[in-house]
Amino acid sequence: MTEPATTSPHPLNDEASAARVADRVTRRGRVSWSTHPPSGTARVESQSRAFGALPVTLPEGEPDSQEATPGELLAITHAMFLAAALSERLRGAGSPANEIVVEAACTFSGRLPDRELIAVDLDVQGRVPGLDATHFRRAVEEARRESLRSAGAREDLPGELHPRLEP
Repeated sequence: MTEPATTSPHPLNDEASAARVADRVTRRGRVSWSTHPPSGTARVESQSRAFGALPVTLPEGEPDSQEATPGELLAITHAMFLAAALSERLRGAGSPANEIVVEAACTFSGRLPDRELIAVDLDVQGRVPGLDATHFRRAVEEARRESLRSAGAREDLPGELHPRLEP
Protein backbone atom coordinates (compact mmCIF):
# COMPACT_ATOMS: atom_id res chain seq x y z
CA MET A 1 0.00 0.00 0.00
CA THR A 2 1.42 3.38 -0.90
CA GLU A 3 1.17 6.21 1.54
CA PRO A 4 -0.37 9.43 0.37
CA ALA A 5 2.12 12.05 -0.73
CA THR A 6 2.78 14.65 1.88
CA THR A 7 3.67 18.21 1.23
CA SER A 8 4.84 20.69 3.72
CA PRO A 9 2.09 23.14 4.51
CA HIS A 10 2.18 26.60 3.00
CA PRO A 11 3.87 28.90 5.54
CA LEU A 12 0.78 31.09 5.86
CA ASN A 13 -1.44 28.08 6.49
CA ASP A 14 0.79 26.58 9.15
CA GLU A 15 -0.50 27.60 12.60
CA ALA A 16 2.99 28.23 14.01
CA SER A 17 3.93 30.39 11.02
CA ALA A 18 0.65 32.25 11.27
CA ALA A 19 1.35 32.95 14.93
CA ARG A 20 4.82 34.28 14.08
CA VAL A 21 3.35 36.55 11.40
CA ALA A 22 0.72 37.77 13.86
CA ASP A 23 3.51 38.66 16.31
CA ARG A 24 5.25 40.93 13.81
CA VAL A 25 4.98 44.64 14.35
CA THR A 26 6.19 47.32 11.98
CA ARG A 27 6.65 50.87 13.16
CA ARG A 28 7.39 53.76 10.85
CA GLY A 29 9.11 57.07 11.19
CA ARG A 30 9.87 59.79 8.69
CA VAL A 31 12.72 62.23 8.28
CA SER A 32 12.38 65.17 5.94
CA TRP A 33 15.50 67.26 5.45
CA SER A 34 15.00 70.17 3.15
CA THR A 35 17.70 72.62 4.22
CA HIS A 36 20.96 71.43 2.67
CA PRO A 37 21.53 68.13 4.51
CA PRO A 38 23.42 67.41 6.70
CA SER A 39 23.46 71.06 7.82
CA GLY A 40 20.27 72.81 8.71
CA THR A 41 17.39 71.16 10.46
CA ALA A 42 15.51 68.00 9.66
CA ARG A 43 12.04 67.14 10.89
CA VAL A 44 11.11 63.73 12.26
CA GLU A 45 7.59 62.42 12.52
CA SER A 46 6.12 59.27 14.02
CA GLN A 47 3.62 56.97 12.38
CA SER A 48 1.32 57.33 15.38
CA ARG A 49 1.39 61.13 15.13
CA ALA A 50 1.99 61.17 18.88
CA PHE A 51 3.96 64.37 18.36
CA GLY A 52 4.22 66.95 15.63
CA ALA A 53 7.23 67.29 13.39
CA LEU A 54 10.16 67.38 15.81
CA PRO A 55 13.19 69.41 14.70
CA VAL A 56 16.45 67.43 14.67
CA THR A 57 20.00 68.53 13.87
CA LEU A 58 23.43 66.96 13.64
CA PRO A 59 25.51 69.43 15.65
CA GLU A 60 29.24 68.90 15.99
CA GLY A 61 29.12 70.28 19.54
CA GLU A 62 26.32 71.15 21.95
CA PRO A 63 22.80 71.01 20.48
CA ASP A 64 20.39 73.92 20.23
CA SER A 65 17.86 73.83 23.06
CA GLN A 66 14.98 73.78 20.56
CA GLU A 67 16.26 70.90 18.42
CA ALA A 68 16.76 67.23 19.24
CA THR A 69 19.75 65.21 18.04
CA PRO A 70 19.86 61.64 16.70
CA GLY A 71 21.99 60.68 19.72
CA GLU A 72 19.29 61.91 22.10
CA LEU A 73 16.64 60.01 20.18
CA LEU A 74 18.81 56.89 20.28
CA ALA A 75 19.30 57.29 24.05
CA ILE A 76 15.54 57.60 24.50
CA THR A 77 15.07 54.47 22.39
CA HIS A 78 17.49 52.46 24.55
CA ALA A 79 15.83 53.76 27.73
CA MET A 80 12.38 52.87 26.46
CA PHE A 81 13.32 49.35 25.38
CA LEU A 82 15.01 48.71 28.74
CA ALA A 83 12.09 50.09 30.75
CA ALA A 84 9.65 47.92 28.78
CA ALA A 85 11.77 44.76 29.07
CA LEU A 86 12.31 45.32 32.80
CA SER A 87 8.66 46.00 33.55
CA GLU A 88 7.63 42.82 31.69
CA ARG A 89 10.32 40.77 33.42
CA LEU A 90 9.26 42.01 36.88
CA ARG A 91 5.55 41.52 36.16
CA GLY A 92 6.20 38.01 34.84
CA ALA A 93 8.11 37.16 38.03
CA GLY A 94 5.19 38.31 40.18
CA SER A 95 6.83 41.56 41.32
CA PRO A 96 5.29 44.33 39.24
CA ALA A 97 6.99 47.69 39.59
CA ASN A 98 5.27 50.77 40.90
CA GLU A 99 7.72 52.94 38.98
CA ILE A 100 10.68 52.52 36.62
CA VAL A 101 12.88 55.41 35.51
CA VAL A 102 15.66 54.81 32.99
CA GLU A 103 18.19 57.45 31.98
CA ALA A 104 20.38 56.55 29.02
CA ALA A 105 23.53 58.20 27.72
CA CYS A 106 24.83 57.30 24.26
CA THR A 107 28.52 58.06 23.75
CA PHE A 108 29.88 58.52 20.25
CA SER A 109 33.39 58.70 18.88
CA GLY A 110 34.59 60.57 15.82
CA ARG A 111 33.50 63.57 13.87
CA LEU A 112 30.49 63.79 11.62
CA PRO A 113 29.78 61.89 9.38
CA ASP A 114 31.98 59.06 10.68
CA ARG A 115 30.60 59.19 14.21
CA GLU A 116 30.27 55.77 15.84
CA LEU A 117 28.29 54.63 18.88
CA ILE A 118 30.81 53.31 21.40
CA ALA A 119 28.80 52.99 24.63
CA VAL A 120 25.31 53.11 26.10
CA ASP A 121 25.26 53.86 29.83
CA LEU A 122 22.04 53.17 31.70
CA ASP A 123 20.88 54.38 35.11
CA VAL A 124 17.83 52.43 36.24
CA GLN A 125 15.72 53.35 39.24
CA GLY A 126 12.83 51.22 40.33
CA ARG A 127 10.18 51.09 43.01
CA VAL A 128 9.25 47.43 43.29
CA PRO A 129 7.39 46.31 46.42
CA GLY A 130 8.71 43.12 48.00
CA LEU A 131 11.87 42.90 45.87
CA ASP A 132 15.40 43.15 47.23
CA ALA A 133 18.33 44.92 45.57
CA THR A 134 20.02 41.68 44.43
CA HIS A 135 16.94 40.45 42.58
CA PHE A 136 16.37 43.91 41.11
CA ARG A 137 19.95 44.05 39.82
CA ARG A 138 19.61 40.60 38.25
CA ALA A 139 16.31 41.59 36.59
CA VAL A 140 17.90 44.79 35.21
CA GLU A 141 20.89 42.87 33.83
CA GLU A 142 18.65 40.33 32.09
CA ALA A 143 16.36 43.08 30.80
CA ARG A 144 19.35 44.95 29.38
CA ARG A 145 20.31 41.94 27.27
CA GLU A 146 16.73 41.68 26.01
CA SER A 147 16.48 45.40 25.32
CA LEU A 148 19.72 45.49 23.33
CA ARG A 149 18.39 42.71 21.13
CA SER A 150 15.06 44.53 20.75
CA ALA A 151 16.86 47.73 19.76
CA GLY A 152 18.94 45.86 17.19
CA ALA A 153 22.16 46.51 19.10
CA ARG A 154 25.03 44.13 19.75
CA GLU A 155 24.77 42.34 23.08
CA ASP A 156 28.41 43.19 23.73
CA LEU A 157 27.83 46.93 23.29
CA PRO A 158 29.90 48.59 26.02
CA GLY A 159 28.29 50.69 28.68
CA GLU A 160 27.79 50.97 32.38
CA LEU A 161 24.67 49.75 34.10
CA HIS A 162 23.62 51.32 37.38
CA PRO A 163 20.49 49.74 38.89
CA ARG A 164 19.06 51.34 42.02
CA LEU A 165 16.08 50.03 43.93
CA GLU A 166 14.23 52.85 45.65
CA PRO A 167 12.29 52.36 48.89
